[in-house]
Amino acid sequence: MRRGFFQKLYKFDKKSKTYLIEVSLDDYDDVFDDWDPSPFKKRDIEDEFSDFILDSSMDIPLTFNITLVLYLPQDKKDERKESTLIAAFRNYYQYAIERHKRANSNLNNRTVFYLCLSLFLLGIGYFFSWDTENIIYNIVHEGIFVGGWVFLWEFFTNIFIKKRELHRQYRLYKRLLQSEIRFEYVS
Repeated sequence: MRRGFFQKLYKFDKKSKTYLIEVSLDDYDDVFDDWDPSPFKKRDIEDEFSDFILDSSMDIPLTFNITLVLYLPQDKKDERKESTLIAAFRNYYQYAIERHKRANSNLNNRTVFYLCLSLFLLGIGYFFSWDTENIIYNIVHEGIFVGGWVFLWEFFTNIFIKKRELHRQYRLYKRLLQSEIRFEYVS
């Protein structure tokens, strides 16, 4: 079997049968957004940290589980902050999944709208076509057909491309939500 590039970039933990996404931190605060004035346990996850985790997760095929390993200095060990960080991480990706569900619902609504509008415009264009020399009528008639085809194109784009992308994103968020978070302390 040919090794993928992700197998060269990420360690595989044979015990848990997961790929490891490793992150070195100076402190627990490195995970949280510096601009968020909320108390430690309610702070938002740093965008750069989230992007790194998400990008790393995208490198690893969805058929594999992942473990997030956070390396911290030994003198920073604090079990309370560990549990707070895990809770914040879970909340962040649970919220991302909820936002994703809303986006998927909106996409479904737009897809149905595009199909109905397309069928309506194509039906008008097909059933109300008179052979006339009036240039304005011909422009409007052709515009109705073009609009119908454009909305039909959007319908198919949503069904076959955007829905697939949203499903993949959902699976990424779900995998991150369910991933193990491990803390390793180094001297």
